Amino acid sequence: MRILVILLSLVFAPAHSQQTAQSLFGQYQNALYQIKIIDLESGNKSSIGSGFQVDLQGNIVTNYHVVSEYIYYPEKFRIEYMDHLGQEGQLQLIDLDVINDLALVRKVQLNDTESAFPIALSLPEQGSDIYSLGNPHDLGMIVVPGTFNGLKKNSFYQRIHFTGAINPGMSGGPVVNHKGEVMGVNVATAGNQIGFLIPLAKVIDLLSNQDAEPISNDRLKPRIQEQLMDNQQRLFSRLKNQNWKTASLGKASVPSQVTEFVSCWGDSNANNKDALFLSVENRCRLDEQIFLHSDLNTGSLELDFEWLEGKSLGQHRFYSFYTDSITGAGPGNKAGKVDITNYRCQQDKVTNIHGVSSKTVLCLRAYKDFDKLYDVLFVAATLDHDENGLISHFTLAGVAKESALTFTKKFMDSIEWQ
Repeated sequence: MRILVILLSLVFAPAHSQQTAQSLFGQYQNALYQIKIIDLESGNKSSIGSGFQVDLQGNIVTNYHVVSEYIYYPEKFRIEYMDHLGQEGQLQLIDLDVINDLALVRKVQLNDTESAFPIALSLPEQGSDIYSLGNPHDLGMIVVPGTFNGLKKNSFYQRIHFTGAINPGMSGGPVVNHKGEVMGVNVATAGNQIGFLIPLAKVIDLLSNQDAEPISNDRLKPRIQEQLMDNQQRLFSRLKNQNWKTASLGKASVPSQVTEFVSCWGDSNANNKDALFLSVENRCRLDEQIFLHSDLNTGSLELDFEWLEGKSLGQHRFYSFYTDSITGAGPGNKAGKVDITNYRCQQDKVTNIHGVSSKTVLCLRAYKDFDKLYDVLFVAATLDHDENGLISHFTLAGVAKESALTFTKKFMDSIEWQ
């Protein structure tokens, strides 16, 4: 009998999930929209995503990245919606949250059949069935059943881990519980049924401005800068106050874990018997970035340490090789000349609090639209040994000068000889 019960459960579970999905779609399809960015010159759509209505005043939640073209170039684009019946209308931008990839837009004209998704009071239990709604590949609105796996672990930017297929075009669509209550927003996929959602708390924060007036074009980029500045201060305050764990790398001791949301990996060429030098690496990354527009990301953090031993190179050849290795560092984020200036660099010789002497290069490039933010590239090469040494490198994206200098000092002072 017990086996029969289990088998029946396995048979009816998918059917129940499908029935719930159909019920949700039928109940809330009037509040689910395709969001379109329209090029004013051609009159055609430039990009699409999804969105969902949250009240009877016409406020709709979507992703920031869905409407980012309009936010950066409001004179070139407009925002429109299309409902499940093919009816279209224009939208106004009410607010944005660039850090959490959210935007609030509002219908310019209401109709007689407005409806809205209810907002959940809390997240469901881990393992619960949840349902992602959206418009994948411009094929029409669908419902994708999935599983709530809790908040992503070791993440600075909170995301829900969703087991289910989130496809292009579903960005900005709601993810709901079995009652149809919104508890997250589609934002990204890692493939293989691994998706990520913006959690309920961030949606609720955005909706605190749902009675606001539309944001004017001249306030769009200042609003982004305010949020970027607040975020980088929060990030670097945590990095500054954290005790960085260290580990051995050659004859040096270097950071191996600066915080729980920065992951570190190691590598070496020790198994290559033909190598003329030994290279041992420790690389750390903040894997999450902030999307500003299709050609510009920010918010990244990279730390690299490489221990080099000359083996059979000899002192002079090793020095030449060692010097060439310093020039290999590059920026850690995607950016173009439209958005950032060229790097301006300063060379120096620095001895840290542990007596480690290094030749350093510190480079900054400015954001053209955000006058308080910079990308930082830093490289240091130790000078204390003839045929071995440590190359240390970091990149920061979208930081204030004060944060960059404070981080640089902590980075250098974290290195010592064993």
